[in-house]
Amino acid sequence: MGPGSGLAPLGSRGIAMIQHLARLLLPGRRREPRNPSLDGLLAEVDSHLANVDALITPAPESLPRTPFDADLPAEELSLANVTARQRLQVARVALPLMADRRRGARLYGDRFRPTKSEASPAFIAALEALARRLGAKDVGYVTVPRTAIFRDKGIPAEHAIIFSVEMDRAPLDGAPSFACQLEVMRGYRRMARIAWKLARFLGRHGYAAYPGTALGGLADYPHLAELAGMGAIGYHGLLIAPDEGARLRLNTLYTNITNLPTPARLGQRNEHLWVRDFCAMCRKCVRDCPVDAIFATPRARGDGGMQTIDHAACRDYFARHPGCAICLAICPFSRAGYARNQAHFKGNSAGPSLDIPVRAAPPMVAEAPPPLWALCESLDWSRWPGVGDPAATGRAA
Repeated sequence: MGPGSGLAPLGSRGIAMIQHLARLLLPGRRREPRNPSLDGLLAEVDSHLANVDALITPAPESLPRTPFDADLPAEELSLANVTARQRLQVARVALPLMADRRRGARLYGDRFRPTKSEASPAFIAALEALARRLGAKDVGYVTVPRTAIFRDKGIPAEHAIIFSVEMDRAPLDGAPSFACQLEVMRGYRRMARIAWKLARFLGRHGYAAYPGTALGGLADYPHLAELAGMGAIGYHGLLIAPDEGARLRLNTLYTNITNLPTPARLGQRNEHLWVRDFCAMCRKCVRDCPVDAIFATPRARGDGGMQTIDHAACRDYFARHPGCAICLAICPFSRAGYARNQAHFKGNSAGPSLDIPVRAAPPMVAEAPPPLWALCESLDWSRWPGVGDPAATGRAA
């Protein structure tokens, strides 16, 4: 793609965030009494959408993006209580991440006009090979449903390329910890860099490409990845995928390529949806969450999907404790692995025979969980193409 239009997507809030980060990270500097708004920064980054001629808008029932700002005093934030060496480690990751995100946002302001709208299988293979060389673990494709677009946002194209990056297990095993926090930040940095480079690759070959924001985003990334057949969403709200389990992060590129090999286009069914049954019987993340932020039973959220997380409780604990990724780290799919869990899982009636160690904790509920068919019947099955409605296939025992 050609040079940008001069758009400066970080703006005043972005400059304020950089200044705050410098004050917070540089030893000997007085800390600000007020917290900068991460939601404000993301809104400023999202302002690049004004440069897109025709946005695809969310459905009326779409939900807003979950807020990131924690209503906590600055001195309680985990980043405010790190050593000088840790400050420098954070800066080495955070500043390049912000730079890559800014470069990606600038592509939304280009006056670039695509010359192609369909891609050959050979080109798709070359794109995937490049993504993996850059560090992507998996790549998927989806036509974005309007219900997946966050309220008051919009996307520049309805066709999306989803990719994941894997996080190292060792730093996550000690969560919450600074090492875990740094690994999460490295994941965001890798995603921002990969998205920008893939967008440039697509542009050089005549396709429009708009990199998603690694942090925040305009649409529900785990939902898009599940629709793309890359895995299934667990009770902790994270995508569970083969190989890396829940130890992954997701990002998106929006493109004008109309013939992406989506599961819906190829007539493929998501083979990972058995994970939902496993989660309904495991619920280790429910028991181990230190602030009970994961619901014992998912709740309907009003847009056809299910909510599994008390976002406010999760956000505030995460803000106070560096790199809280307990649910991710203790997930059996992150530890024993996808293949082993699948081999030992005996189905809904018998439950998993795999012995999953748990820490001593009081029971979350005194009553038995509802039968799976009761939960299934509350779902909007149109959100999972290729999955049969249990009313037509018979209830699970």
